[in-house]
Amino acid sequence: MRRVLLSGSILDADFSDLGRQVREAVEGGVDLLHFDIADTSFTPTISFGPRVVASVAKSAGVPGEAHLMVGEPEPIARQLVGSGVSRVYFHVEASRTPFRTLQALSDMGFEPGVALNPATRVESVEPLLPHARAVLVLLVEPGLGGQRMIRGALSKVAALRSLREREGYSYLIAVDGGVKPENVAEVVAAGADIVVAGSAIFATGDPRGAAGELKRRILAALSNQPGGAPLDP
Repeated sequence: MRRVLLSGSILDADFSDLGRQVREAVEGGVDLLHFDIADTSFTPTISFGPRVVASVAKSAGVPGEAHLMVGEPEPIARQLVGSGVSRVYFHVEASRTPFRTLQALSDMGFEPGVALNPATRVESVEPLLPHARAVLVLLVEPGLGGQRMIRGALSKVAALRSLREREGYSYLIAVDGGVKPENVAEVVAAGADIVVAGSAIFATGDPRGAAGELKRRILAALSNQPGGAPLDP
């Protein structure tokens, strides 16, 4: 039975009331918490760092995953050891030595994941796929929440799913960027195992209700899809 997890990105949360918002999102159905770490070396913005991640992840009650939108991912990843984060994505566009970065993340105890910008081709990460535990497909340019989905990038999700089936790989496919209730069924149909939503949950004023609505639409979309190989995200 195919399963799709909802990952809530706190990038657009109200940090003056972060604890309550995270708690309500989890109550609404968020399966994972997603932490977008940016330091302006790879994006035009700064978000937050490992100390914020640790303070939230350890008390969230659900697994955490970190998306490193930074030019040097390994030093930041080391600071996330013991933070409560289990999966770490780095950008293939940012790492000069991606094989080493994947191995370093694994050695630190993380599930290593690679992230792709909207304009980056799947072929650029194909050699890494036997060693990756997850691939994060961005449907917006990294760094800013609330952007509109670049629908053309969804074709990479289907390509990654086909490649996984053909080669017998086991990586998960995560999708992030512009996910809303009205388009989440498209993301599920394309083949996502993890759907990341930020502003659609945390910028609504009702994280519990917004997460619940996304979860309902994900389950409805799954009911219309053929079952795939069992996955355990």
